[in-house]
Amino acid sequence: MNKLDLGKFEAVIFDLDSTLNNTHSYPFVATEWLFKNSGLDSEELMASYLRNLVIRYRKGIQAIVAGAPYRSPFDIVHTAMTHTLEDIEQSVNPALVKEAAQRFKALHLELSTPYDGVIGILEKLKTREIKIGLVTNSFEGHARILVTNMELVHFFSSIVDSGDVKAFKPMKEPFEKVLRELDVDVSRALYVGDEYYADMVGAKSVGMMTVWINNRGGSLEDQVAKYGASTTPDFVLNSITEFGELF
Repeated sequence: MNKLDLGKFEAVIFDLDSTLNNTHSYPFVATEWLFKNSGLDSEELMASYLRNLVIRYRKGIQAIVAGAPYRSPFDIVHTAMTHTLEDIEQSVNPALVKEAAQRFKALHLELSTPYDGVIGILEKLKTREIKIGLVTNSFEGHARILVTNMELVHFFSSIVDSGDVKAFKPMKEPFEKVLRELDVDVSRALYVGDEYYADMVGAKSVGMMTVWINNRGGSLEDQVAKYGASTTPDFVLNSITEFGELF
């Protein structure tokens, strides 16, 4: 693994969900509640629902990136949950789906925890006087609540979510706002994130060096073929822990 020369950078900007904090369980817990209260009892059906929910959510983001009007993350999730039930040929109870979406949002706060080593990484950066920023597509306002709950808020000089700019990564607006707030030139900023489309495509579009936390075992070749060579990350790692070992 090549070493990272932090001397090249004035700022490191992170994604939040699945990069700094573990959020893998809350969609499953929310779906369990929805299925139980809908009288559904099938692991196969639940697996299909979760797969389609992710696809529906991503399509909602992609539509806005392509020029559709901005919608809040909650609205995108709520709509995705409704249509995903239709995808698996189940009846839709609007009141139940709305409550499930609200639980989905609440569980994001309740069940998110920082990955091992995150505090040490942020302390290391702070000690070296590196500015630290955060950019997320998550529920509006949740990033600030989460980093406060996890006692990490003092590390961040800028926190930007979609609601702040009415735009989602990979659109340029969230990245440009965090760079302005950190008062750092793009050439002196490093971006770290786990989702290729939102994070690598977006950060590269504004000219940042990037670290891809490939914690789902995706294919770099497939991503580059899909989004273009200009999106190729400068570093590809398997976990945020490995990022801490770069410097």
